[in-house]
Amino acid sequence: MPGGAEPSLLDLPRTTIYLPTRRAARTLREAFLEQSGGEALLLPKILALGHADEDEALVLDGERFAEADATLGIPAIEPTARLIALTRMILAWSRGLAAGSSGDEVHLPMTPAQAASLAGDLAALMDSTESEEVDLTALETLVPDELAAHWGETVDFLTIVTEQWPAYLDEIGLASPVGRRNLLMAQETARITAGSPYPVIAAGSTGTVPATARLLETIAHLPNGAVVLPGLDLFLDSESWETLHRHPEHPQAGMAELLKKLGATRDDVGLVPGSDPGPAAQARLRLASETLRPAETTERWPEAFTDEAGGSTSDLAEALEGLSLVAAPTAHDEAEVIALILRGCIEAPGKTAALVTPDRELARRVAARLRDYGLDIDDSAGTPVRRTLPGAFLDLVLAAVESDFAPPDLMALLKHPLTRLSRPAGDIRRLGRVLERAVFRETYLGRGLISVAKALTRIDARVPVSKPERSAAAALVEALEAAFAPLVDLFEGGAPHDAASLVRAHTAAAEALARDETGAIPLWGGDAGEALTVLLSRLIEEGGGFEMPARSYPAVYRTLLAGHAVRPTRPAHPRLFIWGQLEARLQQPDLMVLGGLNEGTWPKPQESDPWLSRPMREKLGLSSPERRIGLAAHDFAQALGATSVVLSRALKVEGVPTVPSRWLQRLQALVDAAKLSKALAPREDWIAWARDRDTIDDGAFKPAERPRPCPPIAARPRSLSVTQIERWIANPYEIYARHILKLVPLSPLGAEPDNAMRGSAFHAILRKFTEAYPEALPKDIEAVLNEIGDATFATLGDNPSLHAFWRPGFRRFAAWFAATEPARRADIVQSFAEVTGVLELPSGFRLTARADRIDAAEDGTLVIYDYKTGPPPNQSHVKELYRPQLPLEAAIAQGGGFEGLGARAVTGLEYIRASGRGDGGEQHAASKETPAVLAKCALEQLEALVAYFDDPKTPYEVKRRASAGFTDAYRFDDYAQLARVPEWLTEGEGS
Repeated sequence: MPGGAEPSLLDLPRTTIYLPTRRAARTLREAFLEQSGGEALLLPKILALGHADEDEALVLDGERFAEADATLGIPAIEPTARLIALTRMILAWSRGLAAGSSGDEVHLPMTPAQAASLAGDLAALMDSTESEEVDLTALETLVPDELAAHWGETVDFLTIVTEQWPAYLDEIGLASPVGRRNLLMAQETARITAGSPYPVIAAGSTGTVPATARLLETIAHLPNGAVVLPGLDLFLDSESWETLHRHPEHPQAGMAELLKKLGATRDDVGLVPGSDPGPAAQARLRLASETLRPAETTERWPEAFTDEAGGSTSDLAEALEGLSLVAAPTAHDEAEVIALILRGCIEAPGKTAALVTPDRELARRVAARLRDYGLDIDDSAGTPVRRTLPGAFLDLVLAAVESDFAPPDLMALLKHPLTRLSRPAGDIRRLGRVLERAVFRETYLGRGLISVAKALTRIDARVPVSKPERSAAAALVEALEAAFAPLVDLFEGGAPHDAASLVRAHTAAAEALARDETGAIPLWGGDAGEALTVLLSRLIEEGGGFEMPARSYPAVYRTLLAGHAVRPTRPAHPRLFIWGQLEARLQQPDLMVLGGLNEGTWPKPQESDPWLSRPMREKLGLSSPERRIGLAAHDFAQALGATSVVLSRALKVEGVPTVPSRWLQRLQALVDAAKLSKALAPREDWIAWARDRDTIDDGAFKPAERPRPCPPIAARPRSLSVTQIERWIANPYEIYARHILKLVPLSPLGAEPDNAMRGSAFHAILRKFTEAYPEALPKDIEAVLNEIGDATFATLGDNPSLHAFWRPGFRRFAAWFAATEPARRADIVQSFAEVTGVLELPSGFRLTARADRIDAAEDGTLVIYDYKTGPPPNQSHVKELYRPQLPLEAAIAQGGGFEGLGARAVTGLEYIRASGRGDGGEQHAASKETPAVLAKCALEQLEALVAYFDDPKTPYEVKRRASAGFTDAYRFDDYAQLARVPEWLTEGEGS
């Protein structure tokens, strides 16, 4: 609403312009310089107000308000210092609550990590109430009596905000960030109230903050003042406009409220001179207005573009010109499409383009894909500090200590490019691989670097690690111990430490790890390193009296750093941008891409207030949660007014179907009703082009087929163990990969204790017992077994599963075994453990075995046992030779293949299950058939199997076996990826 005479160019330096954000201020300065044509120009005074609904712009630009700031004389508390102070207050409150608990109601004090998380929520509540100038002293009167007990505790907690925090700020002589902004805004309002002979302009602000609204009101009534409203809808009918107070989710609700505060109506608002929209622009603005009109007046949609309303369907077609919708199949495709669209813009000289999205993951993906094209794009939100190279490194340092140097965390740290330990980069990576291969890819349940060092001294001879490599790896572990010593010492002690000491120890360990062979520490270099230096310095400065157990520090550290982002200072592409919604409000490139238009992303769901319910917020005078949806809708509507707009969404995100944004659904419904759906189709097939980047275009590519390798007979295995025969039957491809291609899968890195590891431990204990007592049993069988078990478990480390499950389970089994073993030994001469056996078949095939246990009876017969910690095979599976291990071992025994036993008859095939549950163990016969019958059938089928695969035309194919009525169906093994199973497997395909 301009007033007074039109300013001249000479008045420009004396003109004051208020804008919502610093980015908008920078953009306006650039626009002035561009209009000057390169000539010298004295710019107006351009000030950034800060916006209440932008988390990172809550503070008035104090550098620009130098005079007011000097008069005020009260600096704002630094955000990290505020979080630490609030955390300490919350911890003190929780300890007092716990100390005062009595009766059946018991309160536990909060952990520092919980308090730090609550501090962030409490800071948000403080900002919200101060921004909207709401008094929280009326909290006690908000809740009915039946909820008074529970609410009383909440009110008591919120005294941190109403009483303790103001007193704390007075004591240290600082102001809260929003409180200081309100004071500065009040001073600025008072300063210009007296009037100014020079123009004062406020542009782009919605005035949702009362302090801002008062400033705008003052400017609006100045003779030389003007308020430029962003995106005021002049097309919405008056009847619908009057309903906006009931629709805070509407994009114009804020505008209607601001006009009321300014004492004006829509009729008082005129267009900025020279900004009259043409017919096409008017049609687009009308389309945006109709798309987002209040729900209760959507019955007027049929009139929107008809002659009765002053328009026609041709107006709608004109409005849709330059507007397109891309629905990508996946989030990956959406990012690729947007990157291609933005890249295409730079082909046109001077053309600018911007991606506007609240989806930070999408923004990062687009930026990464553009870097593949050699394009650096300016992402206004920056990169979260924990995602930067030094940020991730510092996090890995903590993760290693926090997990007591678990293999995944330690190896992730050793493979990080900043880890050097005063060595060349190649050496540290090579030694890391040696350590991984020698220790962490074997059975390892150790904790701490001491366990790693001990494991290096017990390397199995089968592990391909030379003595020099072992020595170098041991030296690496020593270097790690020295580097981590400052931090480990604090973690191992039980006493609490102040945050400053923990940060110093953390940084000392990180610097020792990052020091290269020249003594340099590249950790603190670059934008991210400098930002982390500042953040950690603040933690040291403010954390002197903030004590916590060292084990709580990692969670507190991550909480305090959450929300901090690094904005690069390096130059980005001058014509490509990634903006948040607010930053796009006052800027309009040639092409606007609105990405991530799915419900739950744009708009974001409104999270419930952790402190105040909706009725409480209303009674206190706080705005409704839907206000933010209205602001987001306003930003969407403004972006929709750009000349060229691409709307983008993904049909699936992480494999889950998505729902289009409510605004997109409205637009689609409006367009469909006019039978103009095809008008939103993009002119280019962006999705096909995006997918072409992942397509091999050599004319010879075709999808993978089920592999059916037919290696030459000479390459086929001529010797397999009885357990491998079972796999040969189940899935020949596994035998092909393991024995012909010689591909042996590595053990999982840092695998948690599983059934296979437990089975190996139980087998080892029983083997040692049988070897120690092959003939006569000890007097106390149970005690001897437990002694052997304790010694075996001690070699596995200190994993909680050992103490909580394995040891108690084994003790129950030991009791059962001690009670039943004398009966098994009653008529035997000797018991043999892990007996090696070999049987040469007439075809020249060699069958091998290692029987868990064989008992030789006085009559010369044998009983073969197989130990199981899981369920043993069903008797029908053994009979049908799906599980032929014991029948084949019986055949080897009858053929005299077991060492030192000779050819003997087998009278029993038994499974002993060490379950550790119930009675502790159980024993089952393998089958109701006699061992002789089973052995004969097993040999016959094995000969047939060998003959079948001796045919050079027989492939080692991948088999997929359905359950077929039995519980332990065969599944794909470690070689499914090599066989490219997902590429050719279809539902219902047989074996």
